Amino acid sequence: MLDKMNVIIPVAGEGTRLRPHTHILPKSLLYVAGKPILGHILDKFQDIKVDKLVLVLGTRGEAIAQFSKSYPYNFKFAAQKKRLGLGHAVYTGAVGLKGAAVVWLGDTIIDFDIKDFHNYDCSVLAVKEVEDPERFGIVETKGDEVIDLEEKPKAPRSNLAIIGLYYFRRIELVYNAVRYIMKKGIKTKNEYQLTDALKYLLNKGEKFRVVKIKKWYDCGTPDSLLETNRHLLKKNHHYKKRKTCVIFSPVYIADSAVIKNSIIGPNVSIAEKAVIEGTMITDSIVNSSAILKNVRLKESIIGENALVKGGFKKLNVGNSSVIVFP
Repeated sequence: MLDKMNVIIPVAGEGTRLRPHTHILPKSLLYVAGKPILGHILDKFQDIKVDKLVLVLGTRGEAIAQFSKSYPYNFKFAAQKKRLGLGHAVYTGAVGLKGAAVVWLGDTIIDFDIKDFHNYDCSVLAVKEVEDPERFGIVETKGDEVIDLEEKPKAPRSNLAIIGLYYFRRIELVYNAVRYIMKKGIKTKNEYQLTDALKYLLNKGEKFRVVKIKKWYDCGTPDSLLETNRHLLKKNHHYKKRKTCVIFSPVYIADSAVIKNSIIGPNVSIAEKAVIEGTMITDSIVNSSAILKNVRLKESIIGENALVKGGFKKLNVGNSSVIVFP
């Protein structure tokens, strides 16, 4: 196992692209493949000696704090009262921390074993080749060593994007670097960016390497949330057989969900206490206590306590007729 380390997970984002689901529920608590996004991230640290696990909270942070009680970590909660960028979020979470730390963004699912960080002699940035590098923090490398960084470049010199997972040998250096760029008023897109702080450290002689990630899912939009659900269901699937139902795996159906006379799957997640009757649903997410009756759904996200109700039609259709229902 790795030596004891700290973990910082920023979960203060508003999740505007996922509204209306994030009007009430924090983005990190949206349901995918049997549990909230944050639950899948917290599971990654089960085999690591974690000293403090810091959750950087924004609005509706109480729900995240409540959810975290189901995990055995030594949690610390840090409030990011103003959304001033990822650099500021990490700065807020790193107060008082020293030594090794992992930073993992709270809306990002990455296929990576944290224990692999012990193979590196310096800080590490997880990266992936992307088609639109101008949207990301970008690194230039020589071999696997970082030689330059730039946040959201207008003319990218690389397509290696930083994707939300970092390993820092000394988190206090990152804290001091963010404090420096804030003091100097160094901003990109009007925010204090972590990439700008890391560039400052690189220019001061700090060494960084990259690890290239194959599977990475940014759960920031409805489409990407459904894509993440499909991916996670390949490994995290579960259901009990229900009478009068046909179920096509992979699916995750909570045991407390009530399902009757329905066809479910593939790629469907159904949370606790949901009620589904007379419904066909595929490639979708149904959150807790939602009710679906007599509907046919595909590529849909149904929020907590929502009611979706359709109806059956009785027809007497003559020869050569054409009937189209909207």
